[in-house]
Amino acid sequence: MVMKKIVFSVMLAAFALPAFAQDTTRARALILPMLQEISPGPAGEVLADCVLAAATADELATLSAATGPSREVGALITTIVSRPAALNCVNAAS
Repeated sequence: MVMKKIVFSVMLAAFALPAFAQDTTRARALILPMLQEISPGPAGEVLADCVLAAATADELATLSAATGPSREVGALITTIVSRPAALNCVNAAS
């Protein structure tokens, strides 16, 4: 019984991974230009990666569904980047 649960969990994760990667790719394409206005070059890329790492699945879905930059997207990025996980990520990359 335990083995069936493990196999089922692994299968679910395998199916969810491509969707997660697609969400992350779309979200990065949206936020990277916005963040590079604030932090040009590699610093903006690090900041974008840290925002994505600190975002929840719902936030990634929201970012990937956005049609372009907006106040709402900016507010969401601000919320995410103010989290300790995002700040620690940026500090670790510096």
